[in-house]
Amino acid sequence: MFRLRSLFLAVALMIMTGSVVAQDTLRKCTKNDIKITLLSLGSGSARLTYERAFTPLISAELTVGAIGLGWDWIHHLRSRGVLLKGAVKWTLIPQKGADSWLAGFYVKPEFVASIFNYCEKADWLAGDRNLSKTRQYALLGECGYQLVLRWFVFDVYAGMGGSLGTGNRYNYYHSFMLLPKNTPLAFTAGFRLGVAF
Repeated sequence: MFRLRSLFLAVALMIMTGSVVAQDTLRKCTKNDIKITLLSLGSGSARLTYERAFTPLISAELTVGAIGLGWDWIHHLRSRGVLLKGAVKWTLIPQKGADSWLAGFYVKPEFVASIFNYCEKADWLAGDRNLSKTRQYALLGECGYQLVLRWFVFDVYAGMGGSLGTGNRYNYYHSFMLLPKNTPLAFTAGFRLGVAF
């Protein structure tokens, strides 16, 4: 009877130890995050990004934006449209001691589609209520650093690449600008805050 109890106790301890190790492993292997671009609200759009890691060094991002939400300091009025972004990320230098596969210095190619209608503030004040249309696309090469502290995510990035489309007077496409204006060279930079899980 004593041996049976000892065996039962040993098995129970092994199961509990395995459970604790499994929970610790899961905690250190965060593979998803959801991020928002706070500054985009000041330029007339709201953007939400979902990221999923497939390996410790490769992940993918999808961003959906609603153009027309927020306060537009670019002077576009009645902006309405969508912003779509897709990227594959390669983590080149993982964050030391990170609790996530998503943390560290990365590079990524990103495709951006910005499609919206708007009215210029000057035209609106002059009585012209006609909407202008913007259809602008870009393929950007970006680099950045994503810091993950348990559940908190801070992602800062910058990049450039090629762009084509209809353009607009204020040279802003709710994710990138053309520099210099009226050229196909696109530039982007920003940061996002999020939650890892």
